[in-house]
Amino acid sequence: MLKKTIIYTNPFTEQEVREEHFFHISKADLVEMEMEEHGAMYEKDGKTLTGMQAKLQRIIDSEDGKAIMAEFKDIIRRSYGKKDGDRFLKSSAIWGDFAASEAFSQLLFELCTNAASAAEFMNGIVPGNLEQIAEEVRTQAVKAKPEAAEQLVSGEAYDPTGLTDAATPQVLTQAQVIEMDSEELKSGLATGRYKLS
Repeated sequence: MLKKTIIYTNPFTEQEVREEHFFHISKADLVEMEMEEHGAMYEKDGKTLTGMQAKLQRIIDSEDGKAIMAEFKDIIRRSYGKKDGDRFLKSSAIWGDFAASEAFSQLLFELCTNAASAAEFMNGIVPGNLEQIAEEVRTQAVKAKPEAAEQLVSGEAYDPTGLTDAATPQVLTQAQVIEMDSEELKSGLATGRYKLS
């Protein structure tokens, strides 16, 4: 977990503000991220990267500022939360409050313009055993679905839900999205069970 002090100037009062914010990518978050990108492959310095590592390295090497900013925004969204005793709470409401703040704006600016800060942030929020977790996810996916091995090697998208083209995901209304548990929604969107209208 990363506790980061963000310093910014309040645009209304022009006073300097110093706030502490918390960021954390759990093992469950990493599994979800890896499963979303498990088909990605990228060669770097003679080494084949897969999954989330491949996606991030491809974006970094492309030097595509727009893609880099979008990826940082996504990582901040996935990692931002509030400490509540021994729990770390994440929700769309918690994220929405932060995303609308000047603190978020300052953080995004810092990460996109300062490579050392970006590296420190990533190292602070991601567990040190990322490669091991990613390998475990790939191994489990292959065990769960034998056809996944061939798809992972070929780079085809692997559907862990088993949905075929004949099966259609449930299209959720705005009311259903609001009422649904956030973890269920994230899982359903990531696996293709749900689709937003």
